Amino acid sequence: ETHLDPQKLPVKLINALEALYGHYEKTYDAWEKAGKRVPPCFIIVCQNTSISKLIYDYISGYHYTDDSGDEHFQPGTKKLFLNYDPNTGDPLLRPNTLLVDSMQLESGEALDAKFKKIAEPEIERFRRERIERGEARPGEDPSDSEILREVMNTVGKEGTLGGHIRCVVSVSMLTEGWDANTVTHILGVRAFGTQLLCEQVVGRALRRQSYTLNTDGLFDVEYADIFGIPFDF
Repeated sequence: ETHLDPQKLPVKLINALEALYGHYEKTYDAWEKAGKRVPPCFIIVCQNTSISKLIYDYISGYHYTDDSGDEHFQPGTKKLFLNYDPNTGDPLLRPNTLLVDSMQLESGEALDAKFKKIAEPEIERFRRERIERGEARPGEDPSDSEILREVMNTVGKEGTLGGHIRCVVSVSMLTEGWDANTVTHILGVRAFGTQLLCEQVVGRALRRQSYTLNTDGLFDVEYADIFGIPFDF
């Protein structure tokens, strides 16, 4: 198996990421100033799970073992998307970036005890909702993979497990009825072989945040920035 290095991403991809992320930072600041209670969401859609993991590590930080067996920490490159403290390498209490693929969702491996502790109010709310919907019995705890799926399903919803997520790196999960309405930026790192797939991905950013009419009796304009890199590596 070849060892893939997140620090050796193609220049074209890094440039696209830089450009879009630079714009995301401005949007993030604008949302904060406007007093929005959730952050805008940046999506990166990848060709396969190897690429999604590389990009996820590159932007959010990761630990790795070198050939001598020594452990090292590599800080993430995007300040707003970090999952680890850049100085100590400790996991942040709430991750900013979510890696989503079927395997990840089933294993629930992304959850650590500290996250569960700090997210206890949201997990408790999720627990109650599952019982009300008849999906669980009283006293039954959701599994890690169910919690992770709930994080994904509630991106951009205040007071929920996914309310704080700023970036989602995925393969194709986002074509399946995902209805986050805070998506402002999409980076497509894959060949969109069909018009339909392209439309489904773009559709992730077309859900309006606000349906409040302005003084002219119209909706305010909402924008999404979408950048596609049609290549495989």
